[in-house]
Amino acid sequence: MHMMMASSPPHSSSYPYRLAVNPYPSSPTPTLIDAQILGGRRHREAKAAVLACMSDLHSKVADTAEATDKDFRLLTIIQDVGSGKTHLALHIKGLKEMAETTVTSYVDLTQISPRSMHSLYSAMLGGFTDDYIAAIRRAVVTYLREKAERQGGVARKVFNYGFLDSISGKSLVDKAELVLSNELTPNYAALAETLAREFSPIEVAILKLIVEGRFRADAQNVSTLEDIIASLAALASLNLRFLKRITVFQLDELDAERETLEFVKAVINAHIPSAALMLIFTPSSYDDIRRANASVFDRLEKANYKVDLAGSNTYEEILDIVMEYIRHHDASKCFTAEEERDLAAKVKVIYDEFTDFRNVRSMLNIMYHATENAAKRGVQIIDEQAIDDTIKNVYPGLRIRGSVMDVPISDFIRIRRNTSDFAVLETGVKDAVRNLVNYAHEVGAVARPQKTDGTVDVVFSDPYGTKVAVAVVINRDHAKSFEQISNTLKTTGFVDKLVILTNANNTAAGANGSMVVAMDRCKMIDLIYFSNKYKEGGLLEDDSQRALMLAKSIRIC
Repeated sequence: MHMMMASSPPHSSSYPYRLAVNPYPSSPTPTLIDAQILGGRRHREAKAAVLACMSDLHSKVADTAEATDKDFRLLTIIQDVGSGKTHLALHIKGLKEMAETTVTSYVDLTQISPRSMHSLYSAMLGGFTDDYIAAIRRAVVTYLREKAERQGGVARKVFNYGFLDSISGKSLVDKAELVLSNELTPNYAALAETLAREFSPIEVAILKLIVEGRFRADAQNVSTLEDIIASLAALASLNLRFLKRITVFQLDELDAERETLEFVKAVINAHIPSAALMLIFTPSSYDDIRRANASVFDRLEKANYKVDLAGSNTYEEILDIVMEYIRHHDASKCFTAEEERDLAAKVKVIYDEFTDFRNVRSMLNIMYHATENAAKRGVQIIDEQAIDDTIKNVYPGLRIRGSVMDVPISDFIRIRRNTSDFAVLETGVKDAVRNLVNYAHEVGAVARPQKTDGTVDVVFSDPYGTKVAVAVVINRDHAKSFEQISNTLKTTGFVDKLVILTNANNTAAGANGSMVVAMDRCKMIDLIYFSNKYKEGGLLEDDSQRALMLAKSIRIC
């Protein structure tokens, strides 16, 4: 799919991890400032591919007198919604190495309505930065001034340079600076005559607007799609001539809108020399284009560079992006390996348990608000409460899927992190099952638990007098679990019913009334959460009902 302008820290306290600012974006859409940071292996690989393309094109035209239609590149970037494609485009645009060799116009197509060839062209002119416009204006005025110094005549008239200027000691350099500061209006008739000797009529029209300081007004001078394509080609040629840079047109959020596709098709067909067209869209938009316009789709399929980031919302990719923001702002390199592991474990829980947060945009939004929460509470890390409060306040109504005990998110994260070791997890679940049976006895649901011989974890009788044994089998290796289950089934003939609780991906009825019940991670955390509250004497009336539901779900009662 990163960072917005950093907020001021509350009062004198610092943000978590000893940062002076909140490193995460507060806006759902990135800006050039946000985009200075780029994390994620696949995003960095995509960046390298784009830079390689630009470097290759620039190397082919930098020292040529005139570029040809072979010196055009088409790039496509495809990625899921909220995953960083716009961020990547803006990051590339803002790179120092790009600024030295390219001139980039960025357009967000979602901001253009209605769509027409004129509105699209106007947006492309608007997509160039003010710094670029100032740079090319200075380059053109400098070219005219040098021409006036060499040739005199009509070129001098551009700057209204006369006898009085000469005797007063005013130079052409002085007059050129007055033009650039808008304190002197150039002689436009002389300007047109001077330029016409070396440039095409379309180039002259654009150059006049540049000198006038009205670069973006060229949108008013075109009437047909052919005029627009000719103007784009002229602009690319002038950028190469005056700035020694190639021109990059970035069109973000490309979709199947008819006018837009016809416009894009025309630009691709024109093969504008010394230019690159970068199209950015989602997989669903790409499929829409395939159905709507086979001709455009065919051209996109044949792009010189195809950067396919679809499916890049992996935990590893998102985690690296989350960490990159901290690394970028951690000037003193105080972010410890232990803190990184701790935060990674929390991000993993969020990623695994909430499908809504399995994209860059949503995860960074969680991180931004959690960081603010921790800072206001004076906590030096993003703790479980910060995440819990964030999800409650920013995403009200969101719950852990499948949790019978309605475990608070902060407790869920804490328990999951503390039981990442399977031996610890098994011990916790065994203890929890014993406590759950004890509680079921206290409320009259089962008889008092009996002593066990060690082959099972708890033995009790249900209200009908059936003797029930419960064994917990949890292993990282499920094959080992099945072997352990098999051995348990062979050695527990002293009960009427055997319930085996396991994390193995299998639920089946065993021999002689035995039953194997598969538990997912959520069920096991439910058990441990109940057990913790039970031991602390913190069960409420609502918890009582949920505890009995939990017991029924694992066949205890």
